[in-house]
Amino acid sequence: MPQQLINRIPEKHRFLSILVITSMLGVALILVSVYNASRDLELLHAIDSLHRYASAQLHSAHPDAPDPEHLLALAAPGYRVVLVRGEEVLADSSMDSESATPVKPAVLEENRVNEHGGYLDLDGRMLTWTRVRLPKSRAQLIFLHDFEAGDMASMIQVYFRRLLIPAGFYIWLMVWMGYVLRYLTDELSRQKEEMEYLALHDTLSGLPNRNLLNDRLEKRIAVSQRDRGCFALAMIDLDGFKDINDTLGHDAGDAVLQEIARRLSACVRSVDTVARVGGDEFVLLLDDLDTAGSLDICQRAAAEIARPVSVRDSEVRVGASIGIAMFPRHGEDVEMLTRHADQAMYAVKADGGGIRLYSAETSRENLPTGTTNTVPV
Repeated sequence: MPQQLINRIPEKHRFLSILVITSMLGVALILVSVYNASRDLELLHAIDSLHRYASAQLHSAHPDAPDPEHLLALAAPGYRVVLVRGEEVLADSSMDSESATPVKPAVLEENRVNEHGGYLDLDGRMLTWTRVRLPKSRAQLIFLHDFEAGDMASMIQVYFRRLLIPAGFYIWLMVWMGYVLRYLTDELSRQKEEMEYLALHDTLSGLPNRNLLNDRLEKRIAVSQRDRGCFALAMIDLDGFKDINDTLGHDAGDAVLQEIARRLSACVRSVDTVARVGGDEFVLLLDDLDTAGSLDICQRAAAEIARPVSVRDSEVRVGASIGIAMFPRHGEDVEMLTRHADQAMYAVKADGGGIRLYSAETSRENLPTGTTNTVPV
């Protein structure tokens, strides 16, 4: 039920609403605590006042050799006097009344509040009590008096007059602190998301970087092994890009890379991945495609790359060398697929650019110095 009520609050107001409600509940709990503390203080004051009254009454009676009737006469209207010796009740000013409930001294001590006395629930009423020792005697007088706390209406008036401003300040402070905490948590969450994004994406193009590519490639391999599927990994190296950097500067080169990244992202499907893994190197992870489908997308990508790019009121062109490795035919792990796609890319680049599917001959021809292929196809 509380969850349903929360869900009915518009999301943009939900945080503020919950904060105000909880703050008001906190104020209510504080008011209840203050009310109970006020009653306890009233009770202590009443007990101390009763003790002073009993001592004054006993002193004014000069009880050098008092008799019970004389001592019980000290009970003014609204008071009850009980003469006891130890746990024995010797006389009680209310025993003449048939409705009076006997007072047991041992029961009184169960609700002692301080050294002067305590309280007692008797016949649905709350009484305060105190003990006064008689001079030159082992007997004691117990005085009891009705305790009447301040009425609720008076307490509410006092609370409204004295606690309205503190309560309002408390609610304002809680709301303000809540907003500050929410701002800090949102800011920390934003910074965390930004750091995670920067760790997994290329800052220039916004494409996934090598870390995110390898993570997606590992997941794609696991899914394809389970479902006996296939996919393609295509390595793309831009031809002629170094000349643009050398002649027009790195700013122009960055603009070309950003445009190529945009074009590559536009010519693949939403399930595919376009990543930038080096200066002018891109990778296509083509999900759930056979050889023909992979070649078709790579041909579209090569055509997009070959289109002129406008830089500084002029047009420049770059080409592409694309090497493709198929899972599982050309490798069943990240390292093997990446190496074979690289070998196919270097082979076609050595022939002047184009698209090449990995093969055993590709791994032995036109490779960079130091590159070898130890995996048969």
